[in-house]
Amino acid sequence: MNILKGKTGITAVIAVGLVLTSFLVAVKFLSGVVEEHYESVKTVCLDAGHGADDVGATSTGGARLEKDDNLRLTLKVKDRLETKGIKVILTREDDSDITLKERCKLANRKRCDFFLSLHRNSSASGSGFEAWIAKEPKGNEEETAQKLVEALSDISSLPNRGVKKGYRNSSGNNYYVNSNTNMPSILLEVGFVTNEVDNKNFDKSLDENAEAIADIIFESVQNESPTKTS
Repeated sequence: MNILKGKTGITAVIAVGLVLTSFLVAVKFLSGVVEEHYESVKTVCLDAGHGADDVGATSTGGARLEKDDNLRLTLKVKDRLETKGIKVILTREDDSDITLKERCKLANRKRCDFFLSLHRNSSASGSGFEAWIAKEPKGNEEETAQKLVEALSDISSLPNRGVKKGYRNSSGNNYYVNSNTNMPSILLEVGFVTNEVDNKNFDKSLDENAEAIADIIFESVQNESPTKTS
């Protein structure tokens, strides 16, 4: 009986050991799966330009505010990116007053893969779409910006004003959001709020424009090499 008890005890210990080993292997495997999934999930920061007292540009007569159009489009793009599995960080989701410094700090703190700032343009006679990037791009934003303005122009038949580097009317600077974010970044001007034809197109093509922007940003972050820094 003692021999049998001894053998039973040894068998039990071995069984427990096998169970524990299997458990640890499973935990390690699942941890790797979770880590790999986390690393594969891309994060995009969408910045609706202006907000609160900073209304941005206005239409003739002042009835239409750039800040409102920026937010409308941003929320549409957010929804479409999220359906594609992209994690979206918003610098604002309502009529908030967020400084440029705070917007960039948020994107950097969240270690986003891409930063897109959405705006409307203004000019006495301007029309169409343009994109601004840093003079020394941080990734594939120049190619991405080209695709964005081409797609939006194709949808509306409004002018493609191209991709520009630096800052309007300045020889030495970039737009703040392009200089102070750690990831590829674009400031996209989606038509002129001062042009009624552009405004009608903005409203008519809002969903189509949002879909095109989301598709291009999705493709961009999938192809972009990791550039996240702490």
